[in-house]
Parts: sequence; C-alpha cells; structure tokens
Amino acid sequence: MLKRFLLLGLLTGLPVSAAPRISQLPFIGPPALIAIEKDVLSAAVELDPGLASQAGLPDEAGRVPSFAPAQVARLKARLSYDLEKLRILDWQTLSTDEQIDARWTYANAELILRQIEVERVYLHRPAAWLEATANNLISLLTYSPDRLDIQAQVLEGIPAMLTELEQVCSQPTRRDLDTARGVVEGLLVICRDRDSTDTRLLNARRQAATALEAYQRQLQSLQSDQEYQVIGPENYAWRYDHALLLEQNPQELMATAYSELKRVDQRLSELPAPPPQSATAREEQLARDLTQQSLLALYDEIEVHHRQALEKSGVVSLGTDVGPIHARPTPEAMIPLTGDGGSMNPPPPFGQSNVGYWNVEHFRPDWDEKQRLRQVQSATRYLDNGMGPYSAHEGVPGHHLQLSRVRLNRDPVRTLLPDSVMMEGWALYSEEMFSQTGGLGSGAEAERSMLQSYRSRIKRVVYDVMVETGQWNLQQGADFRHQISPGKIDEDLLRTIQWPTQLVCYFAGKQQILKLRQDCRQAWGSHYSDRRFHDELLAVGSIPLVLVRAKVLGQPVPKLPVPQADSSCSPGVLDMITASVPPHPADWQ
Repeated sequence: MLKRFLLLGLLTGLPVSAAPRISQLPFIGPPALIAIEKDVLSAAVELDPGLASQAGLPDEAGRVPSFAPAQVARLKARLSYDLEKLRILDWQTLSTDEQIDARWTYANAELILRQIEVERVYLHRPAAWLEATANNLISLLTYSPDRLDIQAQVLEGIPAMLTELEQVCSQPTRRDLDTARGVVEGLLVICRDRDSTDTRLLNARRQAATALEAYQRQLQSLQSDQEYQVIGPENYAWRYDHALLLEQNPQELMATAYSELKRVDQRLSELPAPPPQSATAREEQLARDLTQQSLLALYDEIEVHHRQALEKSGVVSLGTDVGPIHARPTPEAMIPLTGDGGSMNPPPPFGQSNVGYWNVEHFRPDWDEKQRLRQVQSATRYLDNGMGPYSAHEGVPGHHLQLSRVRLNRDPVRTLLPDSVMMEGWALYSEEMFSQTGGLGSGAEAERSMLQSYRSRIKRVVYDVMVETGQWNLQQGADFRHQISPGKIDEDLLRTIQWPTQLVCYFAGKQQILKLRQDCRQAWGSHYSDRRFHDELLAVGSIPLVLVRAKVLGQPVPKLPVPQADSSCSPGVLDMITASVPPHPADWQ
C-alpha cells in the first residue's frame, strides 16, 4: 500500500522545492484581520496538522496534535483573544469578501474553542490524536513524497504523543478503543515500510512502530464499562448555529428530512421493478482475471466517462485546471473511520498537483466467483446501480470537481478551513444534477439508484440527531439505518459519535443549494443559467452557503453571535429537538 502511495505521489511530478508557509499565503483584507486569520489557521493546524499537508503546506505539517493541559490553555487564550478582536473589528469598512472571510474565521475559532473547552472529546477518544496523525501521514505520502524530512518529523513525534495520549485520554469508551486499535494498525502499516534509504526516516519509522506496538498491547488490555459517549443535545444544537451556520435547528432539519423521506419513498414505489439480468461473457472473464489493478482500472474508466458526459452537458465548466481523479485502495488507517472505500483525497490548493484520489475497497484474493462477479458488475453496470451516484459523488461532478475549483480560489480561509455542509451538500446535489442531465443514464434504474443514494443521506439526519442527543442508542440507529433488527453498527453509523453533525451536512447542504438555485433563478432572471449558477457557486470556495449568498446574491453577511455568559444552551434544547419525533426507529419505517 505505501509503495503505491509513493508511486502515485511521484507521478504527480512534484519537484523537491520549498513550499509556502501560512504566513506567505495570499490573504485579503487589512493587516489586523489578516493577523487574526493567520493565528486561527495556525491553531487549527496545531490540532489537525493534516489540514496543512492536504493543502500542500508540508512545512506546516511536521508535528503531531497535542491536548496537553498547557497546550489547551494556550489555545484557549489565543482563540479567546482572536474572537474578541474580531468582535471589535470595524466591519463597515470591510469589503464583502473580507466580511465573509472574517465571519468564517470567527465560526472556526468558536468551534475549536468549544471543542477544547466544553466538548473535550479528547478525554475519551484516542483518535483525536491518532486520526489526525494518520491523515497527516497519508497526505504527506500522497502529495509530498519527496519531503522525507517532514515525514520523519511527524513519526519522531509519535512516541511522545502516545505518552501524552495515555495521560490525557483517561476515559476511553469501548467504541473509542475499537477505533483506536484499527487506526494504530493502519499507522503501523506506514511505519513498517522499508522502501527508503533515508537513515533518519528509517529510524523514525522504527521508533514510531515500537511505540505504537506498545500502545497496541495496552489497547488490547483496556476495558470500559461505557460503550460510547456523545457530545449531548446542547453542544449538538450549538454546532448547528455556530459552526455549521445552518438556518434550521435540529428539530426543523429533522422535520424537513422526514417529509423528504416520504416523498422519495413514494417515488421509488412508482418505479417499475428492475428486470433480471444475466452476466455477459466479458463480465465473467473480467471476474476470473480480477486483480487489484484491474479493479482500479474499471473504476478509473467510470470517472473518464463521467468527465466526458459532464463536458458534453455543458451544465458546469471544467477546464484543464481540473485534473483527473484515480482510484486507489483505501489507506488502512482510514478504514476504521470511513470503511473500506467511500472517501477521496482532493488535490492540494497550494501544491502543484491537480490529481485527486478516490479511495475504494481492497481486492481480496479469497473472494469467490460470485463475489468477483458482483464487483465487476457493480463497476461495469454503474449506469444501472449504486456505483453511478457513488462515483459521481466522490469524483466528477462531486467532490473532485468542487475541491478542484476551490483550489483555484487560493483564498486560505476558504481552502484550509473547508465547510462540510458545502462540500457534502454539493456532492449530494451533484448526484441528482448529473442524473437529470443524463450523466447516469436515462432509464428507471438510473433514477432508482440516485433516489436510493439520496434516501440513505436523508436517513443519516435521523440517526445522527437521535443518537447524538441521546434519544436512541447506537443499536437503534443501526436498526433504522438497515431497516432490520438487529442492524449492523457499521462505520457509517459510528460517524454519529466520531464526527458529530458530519452526517447531517449532506442533506442540509443539498437543501440549501436547491434553495439558492431557486433564488438565483429569480434574482438573475434572463441572465440565469445552470452553468452560471454552478460556476459562481464553485468559485466562492468551501464556505457555508449562508455566506455564499452574500457573494452571489448580495445578501448581508450574518452577524456575529452574541457571547454567552456560560458555555451551555438553554435547558429546553433536548425537548425542542425531540418534539414530535417517533421514539423508536421502527416507527420511522
């Protein structure tokens, strides 16, 4: 696996050269604003160095995260100061773009401060350290394979990081321990590679592996009486308003999701049953000869088709700046978090490569004939099954296109601080848009696949809200997700506790984009076109859609929230969220 990362990185043609630092990036605005933005970005990178390596800033990524009490205290002081400076800023003198950047910087500073001061998931989640470190190394191997010094620097920090983790993370739950074991095993895959002659890197890998193996043994011996832990209804509702900048609260989003779920189910019931199909001679031959490389080649062919279909439709601009996306096996350290497949790594905005990577499942040599045939038919019949929307979502016109266009924006605030609602909302919206323009075929099966994909994202709203607010346990969420009892508590369901509010971003983002499109059509009149709408939307960057409205429709930038006397929400938050919500998953079927 690691050799493939190195080869892919080298194929991007990156020369060994000095990369920019955060201080050298093209910020906009007056010096006082820029100073705050740089500090908030630096604070974000301290806790998640992968933000820097993924952005093509390897010199900022040579570190491991820290949640030591002294570090947390320093970050709290810095961020509190930055927030106060943003509050007293003379907003009337700022341009719209500067106000957008200032508002998004404020939201990110608030979220980081809330995470370290109130939510404090690092007290029970080892992945707060491990996930960030794994993602950082994966990005370095992918886009900065020549920076052996930075790779070594990260690896050299792992032993001390694990010591801190053991001291600070004193309350791991059973689910947290399971995730940590999987991420540690993925990190060991990187550490055990010997495909290098660099002495420092080899020594760093060896030392990191020794420390990880010791921690792995400790994880195997640890037990917990608590299955998992959530951030709770107050923090959950706070995130909607302060971090995601959603116009709906959890209760309202749940009501919208439930209404849309009914509509989609009605339409699915109206579609004719799929006709039976037998395997073709070509599919059977492909299945017999299937290897990891041939499976990846089938996935690459899908993305080539998607790009050609999108260019033909003319519904959005591509251009030569949007490079290709290639399939690769999912990095082992990501599998405990995303599953084997279902993710991608976009090209870095400040790197030289425009190549993206679609992380798909590993080929298993022990697959029987039926399993191999299923894999082949999934890839070759993508216009008639779920592979169509899935590949569009991760590649073109989904994440790869959107993040490739973000790369052209160059604004550090809109590239280093990506908004999940915008990103996931666009990817989900693009599935339907692509289907409606013929990119996924024109038959009933194409519509069925798109609607089923959409339906799964609608359901995510339900189990994310219900689990995170304590109204359902994980098993009830899994029963609802799979519509069976007992349902499997899989990686998707576990996102509810590992990445709070991430699962609602798909549906919430798509709904906001559809509303924005409707408003742009009305405001622009005869000057409206889908191509113009998509191009202007993607050009703004990865920021909340309420801020996009300020740019494309001239609406006011939302005001800063009024500071609260304490860090908790009102006592009625839980009642508000759960009002009119059926108490059991079965009641939602």
